[in-house]
Amino acid sequence: MKSYKSLLLIFLFAGFVWACETTDPFIEEVQIGILTGEFDMALEATEEAIELDSLNYVAHYYKGIVLASQAETLEPPADRKPYYDRAKQSFDTAKRIMRDQEELPEEYEELNNTVVSFWADEYNMGVNIQTDDSLFNATENPFRVSLDHFENAATINPDSAMTFEVISSTYFQMDDIENAISSYERALELKDQPESDDYEYIISLYLFDESYPRAIELSNEAMELYPDEPIFVQFLADAYIQSGERDRAIELVESLIADDPDNPQYRRVLGTQIYQTVDRLIADVSEKYQMQFDLRQEARNQHGDELDQTQSEIDEIQGEIDSLEDEIDELTAIAIREMERVVELEPESESANFILGIIYQNQAANLFERRNNTTDNEEAERYDSQARDVLRDALVYYERAAEINPDNPENWQSLFQVYTTLGMEEEAEEAMERAGF
Repeated sequence: MKSYKSLLLIFLFAGFVWACETTDPFIEEVQIGILTGEFDMALEATEEAIELDSLNYVAHYYKGIVLASQAETLEPPADRKPYYDRAKQSFDTAKRIMRDQEELPEEYEELNNTVVSFWADEYNMGVNIQTDDSLFNATENPFRVSLDHFENAATINPDSAMTFEVISSTYFQMDDIENAISSYERALELKDQPESDDYEYIISLYLFDESYPRAIELSNEAMELYPDEPIFVQFLADAYIQSGERDRAIELVESLIADDPDNPQYRRVLGTQIYQTVDRLIADVSEKYQMQFDLRQEARNQHGDELDQTQSEIDEIQGEIDSLEDEIDELTAIAIREMERVVELEPESESANFILGIIYQNQAANLFERRNNTTDNEEAERYDSQARDVLRDALVYYERAAEINPDNPENWQSLFQVYTTLGMEEEAEEAMERAGF
């Protein structure tokens, strides 16, 4: 999966802002209870004040402060969530009563700052666990503990999109894709307008989860909002291909190419996405060749009906292989066609030349595999000759990539492999040195 944007942003706050600075005995009693850790006493004082006057927004406000302050003292962090939940209810009650006043009390803004302060404490504790190596290593189940902090932050302040972004990222680190997706969906709901990297992240999650209909829906949405971002064309094409709608993917990108034939990005998308499918098909073929090999080994010790059954299975697998190889050849031709056009449009692109070299090299590897698995000597020679011709095509583009960027060892590693296969010993030795072997 592609790398994601950094979600762990640290917010520092100057400390706790006490609201309603006054000499009111009730407030003094509550503040003293909090400072001395006598939370039950402080909570009782707020509840008595509320019982006397249910519309006493200051009492509701301080009840929230007491509960949130008590929450911060509890270990493990997972035990804090019920207290933050109750604190949030008290803060919301206080805000509702304040808004009903003829004039909005000055405590209203102080309350908001107080909520943000508690949110920041929990958020930063979660961030610190993931960003401080020593703390991460000293914490048992560090992702789970940091997630508890983030969930506490989301409980006291559920309107922070950033909190749900880091919750999603943490779930992903824990291999919980379902919750990673639902958390980020919540983050998107809290944003007026998701940014392009928001779409990139959530679509990547859906593709990773093989939830292709939702990936298609979001890719279309992102393409409308960010038409200059080719990544969403790539996502949409990938979703179509993965969901078995390969022709639709090709049709999509080819329509974009028709509208803008000199835009290499669309051709690159089509070439690379199609070849990713080819790569998977080649892996499938390799598995089937291995199955055939194992069956042939078994057949050596079989006779009669048992041998006939095994031979039938071998023939059936061969039919599947023939069908897959026809598809591989067809798709490889499309990938090569599009990437060659990319190279024409961007001759100085190292990546385009390198990708085309990979496509040709993998095509040659598939032809060598066909050679190794045929029992027809003439056919084996033909496959061998074709594979070597294709490797010479790969050399053209690998050498061009190395010429564009001679300091990239990957270019020389690929050249070393091809030179070695073609028996070009002097060139292979030089490539080996340039690759740093």
